[in-house]
Amino acid sequence: MTYLPKGHTMKVPIYMLFLLLGLYAHLGATDLIDRPTKGRQYETLRFRFVENLKFENPCDLETNHVELLIQQPDFSRRVLSFFYDGPSKDGAEQWEARFTPKQAGLHRLTFRVNGKVQSQFELPVEPNKGRKQGGLRVSERLGVFEYESGEAFRGIGLNVCWAQDYEYYFKKMQAAGMNVTRIWMCPWHLSFEWQETGLGRYNLASARRLDTILQLADKYGIFVILCLDYHGVARKGMGYFRENRWPVSPYNKTNGGPCAEASELFTNAVAKEFFKKKYKYIVSRFGHSSRIAAWEFYNETDLMAGNSIAENRWHIEMAEYVHSIDVHKRLVTTSSTRSFPEKVVDAFKSPAMDFVMFHEYNKLDMAPYVIDLHEATIEYYQKPVVLGEFGVEYRGADRTMKIDSQHVGLHNGIWAGWFSETPVIPLSWWWDNYIDPHNLWHEYANLSRFAASMDFNVKHLAFKTLPAGYLQTNPQHQALCVVRCIYSGEDCALWFKNEEYQWSLVSEGKEPKEIGAFTQVVPDLVPGRYSVAWYDPQTGKFFGKTTEVEVKEDGVLSLLVPSFSKDLSCLLTRQR
Repeated sequence: MTYLPKGHTMKVPIYMLFLLLGLYAHLGATDLIDRPTKGRQYETLRFRFVENLKFENPCDLETNHVELLIQQPDFSRRVLSFFYDGPSKDGAEQWEARFTPKQAGLHRLTFRVNGKVQSQFELPVEPNKGRKQGGLRVSERLGVFEYESGEAFRGIGLNVCWAQDYEYYFKKMQAAGMNVTRIWMCPWHLSFEWQETGLGRYNLASARRLDTILQLADKYGIFVILCLDYHGVARKGMGYFRENRWPVSPYNKTNGGPCAEASELFTNAVAKEFFKKKYKYIVSRFGHSSRIAAWEFYNETDLMAGNSIAENRWHIEMAEYVHSIDVHKRLVTTSSTRSFPEKVVDAFKSPAMDFVMFHEYNKLDMAPYVIDLHEATIEYYQKPVVLGEFGVEYRGADRTMKIDSQHVGLHNGIWAGWFSETPVIPLSWWWDNYIDPHNLWHEYANLSRFAASMDFNVKHLAFKTLPAGYLQTNPQHQALCVVRCIYSGEDCALWFKNEEYQWSLVSEGKEPKEIGAFTQVVPDLVPGRYSVAWYDPQTGKFFGKTTEVEVKEDGVLSLLVPSFSKDLSCLLTRQR
């Protein structure tokens, strides 16, 4: 503080008055933004203003920087873009930013336009206290993801890539105990940048519809793997479903785009810049939603035109870019069939790709294949693996129903997936003309009831195949079944699947023969008393009386398995 002699006054130069007035106006500029005064951890905060900023293309968030600089309680900084949301009723530009804080405490925010500070303010954020758990992140344990609050997450779901009424499907999913789906942005659904918009301009009606879908996902507890485009926009060849849409793509030079050939989509510098602009808008608008499980660049990218080197490099570049701009740090991936996996092998190895996603169809015995594919892929990539699509027949729901009318492939695929080291079970296709019309939601409900009895919030988590035990009636012969085991802390879950219970045999009229009672050796248990509860995956019910067994100091249990025909599961719970 400056002290003046008695009787003297401070003479302020005129330029200082202007500076003070400018500072006053600057501090008062917070009124331009409609903003909250406080927030809660894991819940979205919205900041809005209406102003004509006179940008040539307001959708371009790469060239135009309308931003919130966020200093979090731990002093880390994030830069979040406002996105353009179309004109108001009066014709003025509407802008909005959405931020979902992960930390409780005081946040300091600076609003700036093209680097020029417009206003600054503080915003306290309260702890959530268990009401919400936040989004998903990669865990050190490959068999689970984690909520941002730290709890383990395992996904049970299916594809609902396009639908007129998502609330209808989300209600069905919630009732069946499901929590994850996959949704496409493509020319016929949530079309974002296509013929009707041209390059660099976005379909705001689709954006608002996706806002609504994510709100519904939050209401019904569904996580969304958001596929940002599909292989048909630049298909190599016409495709079985005649899905090649390159002739009408806005990226095609014939239509005014930058690429003379479809393969140039992965190499053309101008095309790459348009992709980055599109991803910046998508991430800025939708990344706030904790229901975004992952950004998926393409469906089945290996079926697209372009060589392996170009596709791998493109995916690594785009994954690194999305991570660099995503304030909320959602997971990043892409997907591939098993036809040409070399087209993304280097991309999936990159640290910028959070998990591997493959699609698989037309396997004779789904269960052992699902198990083996997860194990082999994890061994190679050393990161989580998800089967984003699976089925017994890729060519249609009618063919699927014809060759597997008893839905054995679906049943075995999801149960084998639950007993595989994956954070999300294999996601079935044909939701609208197979799963729903044939009311196969009970298959998922039966699995989710069993899954709800297990605790994955443990440090020790292991998935193993055990040698099948020997029959009581003939101790020289092993039971002909697959035996999978999950060690979850001190507890254990088992799944027994008759080797004859596979869709390819059942479709030929070969019903599985009953497997008689046998003794199953379960090693590596913690000594102590365990309760034993048997569960029928076919009916979705525990049956018989819960019994108790003793595991000696060697940690080995000889478990008597009752006779069964198709499959059987069991929970071993150590008494605390």
